[in-house]
Order: sequence, then C-alpha cells, then structure tokens
Amino acid sequence: MSQDSTQADSSLEINISAFSLLKFSLPTIIANVAMGVFGVVDGVFAARIIDEYALSAIGLAWPFIMFVLAVGLLFGVGGNALIAKEIGEGFIEKARKNFSLVSFAGILSAVFLAVLAWLFPGLLLNILGVDDYMHDMTWEYIRTAIPFMPIIMAGFLFQQFFMTEGKAHYGMIAVGIGGVTNIILNGILIPAYGLRGAALATCIGYSVPAVFGFTFFTLNRKGLLYFVMPKFDLSVLIATATNGVSEMVSVMATSISSIVMNNILMDLDGPMAVASAGIMMAGMSIMQGFFFGYTTGISPIISYNYGKKNHDRLKQILNLSLLITSVLAVITVSLSWLFTDRFIQVYDIDPLMYIGGFLMDLPIYEMAFDSLRILSFGYIFMGINVFGSVLFTSLNNGKISGLIAFMRGFVFLITCLRVMSAIWNVDGVWMAVPLAEVLGSFVTVYLLIKMRKVYHYA
Repeated sequence: MSQDSTQADSSLEINISAFSLLKFSLPTIIANVAMGVFGVVDGVFAARIIDEYALSAIGLAWPFIMFVLAVGLLFGVGGNALIAKEIGEGFIEKARKNFSLVSFAGILSAVFLAVLAWLFPGLLLNILGVDDYMHDMTWEYIRTAIPFMPIIMAGFLFQQFFMTEGKAHYGMIAVGIGGVTNIILNGILIPAYGLRGAALATCIGYSVPAVFGFTFFTLNRKGLLYFVMPKFDLSVLIATATNGVSEMVSVMATSISSIVMNNILMDLDGPMAVASAGIMMAGMSIMQGFFFGYTTGISPIISYNYGKKNHDRLKQILNLSLLITSVLAVITVSLSWLFTDRFIQVYDIDPLMYIGGFLMDLPIYEMAFDSLRILSFGYIFMGINVFGSVLFTSLNNGKISGLIAFMRGFVFLITCLRVMSAIWNVDGVWMAVPLAEVLGSFVTVYLLIKMRKVYHYA
C-alpha cells in the first residue's frame, strides 16, 4: 500500500458504531446547525432595526441565494462522493486532480450565474414573485449579494472536501468564525446601510469558509487533498453532476417551492404572510441542519467503504443511521415545540400592538407560530428522506438520489402547496410542507428496499 493510501486509511478507516459515526459527523452537524442559526441573523436584525417589510424582502430574495448554493452542492457533494470513492480504491493522485477540477468548475459556474443575474434583474425579480411595492428593497439585497456568489460557492465546496480530508472540524471552525463575523457586521452595517448592510454582512460572513478552505488546500501539501494542476476531463464533471444532482435538486426544489409559496402567500395575505414564511423557513433550516449535517458528515465513510466493497460496514452504517436519524427526529420535534414562542420573539415581533388606539392582534406573530408548530411534524419523516438521498449520492447513484429529492422537494411539495392552499388558505400552505415529507418517505423507503441487493447495505 502506498503512503497516500495509508493516509486515507487513517482518516476514513474507522470502526463502525453509533459513537464513531456521531463523532465523525459531529463537526458537520454543528457546522450545518450553526449555518442555519447564522442564516437567521439577517432577518432578526432587519426586523428589529428596519421593519417587517425588510424581513419580507429577505424572504423574497433568499430563493435566489439558495439556487446558487444548490449548484455549489452539485459540485461539492457530487465531487466529494466521487473523490472519496477514488481514495477508497487507492487512486490518491487522481483524486487530487479531480478535486482541483471540480473546485474550479464549481466556482466558474457561480461566476456564470452571477453574470446572468446582473444582466437580467427584471426577469429574476419576476420569477421570484416580487411585486412593485417590494421591488426596490428586494433588488437592493440581491444586487449587493451577486458579486459574492463565486466565493460563497467556494466556501460550500470546501466544506464538503474538509470531510473527505478528515478535517471536518476545520470546516466547523470556519463556519463559526464566519457566523460571528456576520452577527457583528449586521449590528454595524444595517443601521448604516439598511438592507444593503444586511446583504454585505451575510456575504462577508459566508466568505470566511472560502478563504479558510482556499488557504488550507493551497498550502497544506501533506494531506490527502490539495490543489494541483487539473486535467480537464468531461467524464469527471458528468459523474460529479450525476452524483450531486440529488442535493442540487433538493435545494433547488426548495428554492422553487419557496418562490411558489411566496407567490401564493402574497396573493392570500400579502408581505406579512411572506415574512411569516421567512421565519418558518429559518426555523426549518436550523432543524434540517441536524439531518443534513449527520448524513453529509458520514457520506465520505459510505463512499470509501463502497469503493473498498466492504458490504458488512455498509450494513452497519445503514442500520445505525436509521436509528440515529430517528433520535434526531425526536430531538428536532421537541425543540420546535419547546421554543416556538421564544424563536419568534427573537425577531422582536409581539403578538399584540396598538393600531389607531385599539389593541389588535399582529397577524405575522400568529401565522409564524402556527407555521412552526405545523411544520415540526414533518421532521419525523425528514430524517429518512435526507439520509436516503445522501446515501445514494454516496453510492455514486445520483439518479435515484435525485429522484428522491425531486419527488419530495418539488413534485409533492408544489402539488401540496397548490391543493392545500386552495382548501385551507394560509394554514394549507403550512400543512403542505410536512405532508410532502410524508409522501416523500414512501418513495425513499421503497427505493431503499428495492436497491438493497444491488449495493448490499441490507
């Protein structure tokens, strides 16, 4: 065995147990939950310092940011699965070249998307469902964020590759520093520059992991992965896209579904309903971080053992992961119910206020409260859906992984949004999200059973 292969064994060759899987994935779980928490910061500062319409503008703009990050996950998760498999097979030098190629291609794609957004702002805002009243505020946020898209995408790419390198805690530290930077800058820049300051604070904070990752993978020449002169190979990019399409589809479907949701809510109850949805999605991004952090955290271990054809370990990983995601489901539902009121209060939105001398209910509070409570039931099924999707990505089967993500996050969610909102109005919008998770779990379980003999994980 070569020296490089020995290095690979030291980071990914672990004894499989619930403790070892949680230990390996813990930095990624913390990083993903932290990113969810830090993602709330913009909305909190905007609602407190500006007003609820600023919160609504961020909610309308965020699907565009999610769309760009979805492409980042395409390259990051897809490339990570391919490269971890190559390391498991012992092809270390090939893995380094492909790592460099995938990183460059991902950043270049973000440049392309940023240019398109800058050239066609009217089309972008129309797609996002922004009306005339919210036009200027939403565009102010987006145009400030556009130049940062390539570096933000690089940060997401490097987050994935830190796991393959066996340095997931480096990514956690970078995210933590970026989040603290975001919080500090929000307090400084929003009072001075309004929504532009909010966008600047977020983008600078999200840029920290990119700077950290670029420095590490450039200067650290003793690790598994570092930048080398890439060799263009279309088959590698196609394999990366195929592997990562599920994660891209999942986030992109969430982005598209958010646009559909915002359009429905604007028609039903205006900007305040969109602001409530922003609070709901912020809560979901935090709780989803538990599932996504665990599954992406162990993804390199799955790919590595798949490359080594160690079927016994794959079986252990599946059984333990189903148990762990079930426990995480109980934790997330409990947290959601225990802290619903306190989470909304972070935005400084009171349930009552004086309007025209009369004490009246503030709709945004009630809608946000109902949405968070209803949404929490979806966490029971979210874990199995996220795990199933990432599992097949790790096994280099992006088609099945993409099917799970597409059905759950696009077909079922948009269908439920249309049908449920027509019956129960705004409450129907909130109910659509957990219902889509329930329907998605049937697809996930069916595919897990169907493919068990192909990949020998059960």
